[in-house]
Amino acid sequence: MIKDEKLKHLKGRLNNVTEEVVLNMLDDLLQREEFKDICKDEDCLLDMASYALNRLPAKYVATSKGEVFSKTEGLEQQHSVDLLSVVTRAIKVVSENDHNNND
Repeated sequence: MIKDEKLKHLKGRLNNVTEEVVLNMLDDLLQREEFKDICKDEDCLLDMASYALNRLPAKYVATSKGEVFSKTEGLEQQHSVDLLSVVTRAIKVVSENDHNNND
């Protein structure tokens, strides 16, 4: 049985690289002119990230070497196209349904 303290330590060492990649891509895309009027408050950003992350495979790493390998793998062209497509869709879906439009 894993003790609570050790479990917390293990959770802290795991890193979902997909989260970082999605958040960075979201930040880059939202700076584009075509998305200038999109809601960028914390709730909208979390909804966009959640939408995308629920549609992409998680890539967990536990070491810096694993993280470097995973990021390199993430640069493959098809993977990047898939990420771009999912994150762009997340922006559009959330912007069409964001809380600011429901006044």
